[in-house]
Amino acid sequence: MNGILYCCSLPLWEGFDEPFHYGYVETVGNLYTLPMMNRTHISEEIRRSLDAVPLSRLLSAGVPGAISFEEWARLTGEQKRSRRALSGQLTRAMQVRGDEIVNYEAQQAPLAYLAFAPLYRLLSGTSLTTRVLWLRIAATVIATFALFFGLERLAVTFGVPGVFRLLAIAVVFEEQMLWASLAHIGNDVVSIPLTVWCFTWLAVTAGNATARNVLVLSAIFAAGLLTKAYFLAFAPVLAGFAAWLILTRKISLKTAVAAALLVLAVDGPWYVRNIVLYHSLSGTQQSVVGIGWAQVLGAIPKIDWLRSVTDFAMWSLWTGNWSFLSFSKITLSMEVLLLVGTAGTYITPLRARITSSECWVLLGCGAFAGALVYQTCVTWVHTHGESTHPEPWYGQGAIGVLVVLCCKGLSRSGVAGRGIGAALSLITAWILTMTYIAKLLPYYGAAVTRSNFRAIWSFWSSHPSRELGMVLPAPIPVIYFLLVSLLLLLVALTARLVTQVMRSNFDYSVRANG
Repeated sequence: MNGILYCCSLPLWEGFDEPFHYGYVETVGNLYTLPMMNRTHISEEIRRSLDAVPLSRLLSAGVPGAISFEEWARLTGEQKRSRRALSGQLTRAMQVRGDEIVNYEAQQAPLAYLAFAPLYRLLSGTSLTTRVLWLRIAATVIATFALFFGLERLAVTFGVPGVFRLLAIAVVFEEQMLWASLAHIGNDVVSIPLTVWCFTWLAVTAGNATARNVLVLSAIFAAGLLTKAYFLAFAPVLAGFAAWLILTRKISLKTAVAAALLVLAVDGPWYVRNIVLYHSLSGTQQSVVGIGWAQVLGAIPKIDWLRSVTDFAMWSLWTGNWSFLSFSKITLSMEVLLLVGTAGTYITPLRARITSSECWVLLGCGAFAGALVYQTCVTWVHTHGESTHPEPWYGQGAIGVLVVLCCKGLSRSGVAGRGIGAALSLITAWILTMTYIAKLLPYYGAAVTRSNFRAIWSFWSSHPSRELGMVLPAPIPVIYFLLVSLLLLLVALTARLVTQVMRSNFDYSVRANG
């Protein structure tokens, strides 16, 4: 419900880099070829649509003739209808004609866009807004179920008891930043579930190292490498994992070789292509322009890491999509502190033995954290010091895994664990509610940025359906129905969670022994 509502209430091109990710899909779906960095352009259809709808401040500043949501709110009704009428002038021929704007997402690995292409072809005769909306919904629904079953399997593997398992999944699915990453056209809708499943199957294989599990893990890793370059961060951990399995005689050398050949067969052509075209293995923009390890190491002492970590923690929970709206720092800080407390309940009980599955997952998280540090340094160099933290959508898969792991700590921490769990459930539900009612919908409908009670009451009492209908991609009655349904379900879920968590008197040692 949350994912579908997010797709419907996200204006066209308000997802992170969405017009350029969608341009990649158009290139694959129309020209049956992969785009190339600095050579492939977005289509005329995308370029003209950028003038028809309000955009984020960041995007509108770089597109001549485009306007931001703040500028849109100052237009008269007639001016808004005139700009929206431009959408009706988009023709099917424009989908294959290139424009002057270069597609800066052309370097991305292709798996997600190949998955989008068949549905794009089926929808190519519909309007652009309809096409984008249904592509979002289809991908988000599939990703939601993939995430749910991945987190559920991981929690079962770790031995997280039922109510705390539900708490972990609820916390993950109530985070705004997760849906900001998933509910638009892009490769994160594939990479985030794959990240969760890569960690999950690593844990499963550590506990049951069969040849089948090793090959499944290799297949998931191979799919990840064909989706996002950041899966390269897992390569050293998985190589070490394979070596450990061989040395402890859990698998044969033949199985390990077969797993490695599977990865090479799936991903070799793509990464060879990167080397040939860009002289870079990863093919990222930063590596192509020649940013090397010397510059990365030189950036480390120049970055304010306390601020970087703090900003990344806050933005990993809430950003307000590509417009990067603000949310209450006090509220977000409370959630961060509760999550830190949750991690503390996992770390502090020294009596609890860390299983091999948990150990390897933690090593994987450590490698991923190292990759985020590297990406922070590279981006700092590339932006001449303007960017001081990694993009918040990168960490969504790993964050979900850590929440599941730390909820195991809550389950064995008595009164403290129950209190933190109940508080975490309440605050994530509150943030989810305010995300729609006080932040996103008022901003898209009337550019309300200061979410005090008077401003929010004024917005909703003004019957904003017409204003929202000119910006949002789905019919407004559908959005209202989804919103009311979601909030009713959220109240019921939160009440049940808090009640069960507070009543639980879980003796971890007894349960762990069966």
